[in-house]
This record gives sequence, structure tokens and C-alpha cells, in this order.
Amino acid sequence: MKKTVTLCCIVLLALSALFFSAAAEERITVPSYAESAVDLDLSRMTGTVMYAQIYQMAVHPEEYIGKIVRLAGWFDLFTDSATGLVYTVCYIPDASACCAQGVEFVWAGGDDFSRDYPQPGQDIIVTGRFETYFENDWEYMRLADAELIWSKE
Repeated sequence: MKKTVTLCCIVLLALSALFFSAAAEERITVPSYAESAVDLDLSRMTGTVMYAQIYQMAVHPEEYIGKIVRLAGWFDLFTDSATGLVYTVCYIPDASACCAQGVEFVWAGGDDFSRDYPQPGQDIIVTGRFETYFENDWEYMRLADAELIWSKE
């Protein structure tokens, strides 16, 4: 009987831990991308494969325009001192963590940087529509209308 009660207590503690860790996750979903809507999910790939795929996207962006892409990496944002524009980025390291490629994203919730954002360096998952744009005669790639997920712990 004691073993049954102990086992039940352990199971309840484990379930409550799962519940509270799920509640601590922040999810901004404007729009929310269904699993079936994602054309290219890089979040489940190894660092090396993800790094190589992002390189392909940079070299041949025309093959990816309009596709819904999901990435996993770490968050950062920076302000261009010349223009004052703020950029949000998902950095993806290679397997050895010596190099990283960044993919800019535009959060679907807008660019109100006074609201809660992940901390720089925090792990994130970002999903958005791949697009390119020009700024000062340079072509850049980004994920637009992005959904951002991170742990609030």
C-alpha cells in the first residue's frame, strides 16, 4: 500500500512539474502556424544541417520566398546606430559552436520593444514566412509575421 501511495505521489509531482513548466512558456501567436503549415522545419535538425540549410537559403533565396520556416536558436536584438532601427535575430550555431548564422525575424505582434522579449542569448523557436528585402542596395533575408516561443524560466 505504501508503495502505491508513494508511486501516486511521484506521478502527481511529475505531472504538476510538467504543467508548471508549460505554463511558464511564453507564446505570442499572431498568427499561429499549424504544424502542417510549416514548409521547412529546421528546429529538429542538428546544428550542422541547420547551419548548412541556412547557408543555402542565403545563397538561393528565390527558392524559399513565401515558405513557412521554423528555426531554433538563441535570441538577440540590436540597434543600428546609424539608423536607429532595431533588428531581432535568431542565431543558429554550427555543431562546434564556433560559428553562427543569424536570421532576422519580424515578430507578428509588432515592434513594441517595451514589451516582454526573451533575454539575449535565450533559446527560442521562431516560425515565419521567408522573404527578402533591400536596404541600402543590399539584399537581406528574414522571417516575416513570425511566431516566437521561449521559456520564461
